[in-house]
Amino acid sequence: MDWVEVEVPGPGPKMLWPMAWSLLPLVGGLLIILFKDGGLLATFFLAFGLMLSLIAVWLGTNAMPGRVDMLVLLVSPFTAFILFFQPPGFVQAILAIMAWTINYRTAAALSALSGKSYRCDWDPRVPLPDVKGATYMHKKWAARPLFRVGPNIVRGLRSNGKIMLEADAPITFTFSEE
Repeated sequence: MDWVEVEVPGPGPKMLWPMAWSLLPLVGGLLIILFKDGGLLATFFLAFGLMLSLIAVWLGTNAMPGRVDMLVLLVSPFTAFILFFQPPGFVQAILAIMAWTINYRTAAALSALSGKSYRCDWDPRVPLPDVKGATYMHKKWAARPLFRVGPNIVRGLRSNGKIMLEADAPITFTFSEE
């Protein structure tokens, strides 16, 4: 089974602007917490900064589907919701910084992956082989994420009438003859 490297359009600088602009309300909210003892305005700024950083990650995941788990995308909305329950200022600051850092790392990972991918032809009637250390989402081919080996997610893909597997790095399959 031969993996072929292909060029894939990535999110590129589309994620940069919302991620950079998310720092302004985030820092504003942190400064209000630091100097004015919080309040609803600080909470609004922190939540708005988190949602701007989520927009950046959302743009990246739409440009490169199947590479980010849904739970990663849910961190920001839940954190923003929790902030409006008005926990103490230092708790708000820690929660906002942690959620923004998760979004930043996700955006950085998507930017690092952009540009190349590996694909191989696949017969959908053939069950997926057992790969040591893999976490399976599906045992049969489907046009969605199929399994994960470490940070590498293998996805089913249809392109130009062909049925393929796509991954961020090539994987060696070992078929057992029984």
